[in-house]
Amino acid sequence: MKILLAAMAMTLALGFLSTAAAFFIVGGQLALQGPYVLAREWPWIYALVVVLAAAIGFVVGRLTLTWPRRRLAIVIVGGWLGEYIVLASGLLASELGHPLTALGYWVLATAGPAQPIAAYLSAALAKRARS
Repeated sequence: MKILLAAMAMTLALGFLSTAAAFFIVGGQLALQGPYVLAREWPWIYALVVVLAAAIGFVVGRLTLTWPRRRLAIVIVGGWLGEYIVLASGLLASELGHPLTALGYWVLATAGPAQPIAAYLSAALAKRARS
């Protein structure tokens, strides 16, 4: 139960503090009009997504010093997959409610697996530096 709650919190952290923040910081109001901002500014958006995910991972690594790395990896990947579930549910936009459409947007928005990899590596670094 604790892992599930942590994965849900990680979904919010990665979704809002990394993905959405990067889109709005780089694209401003243009981020509300679909993936056009990603086509124009993808290097900056992806770089910011990775940096923000690494910062989130570092904080999570500091907060979960007693957790084994496997549990930490499960929580981070669970949060990343949770972003897909939010998109596929149509909660944010009804046109994203189809699983294949949501899959494409999810992979594009989170820079593929770069977001969870950055979060995990940073969390592992925080745990290693603390011990």
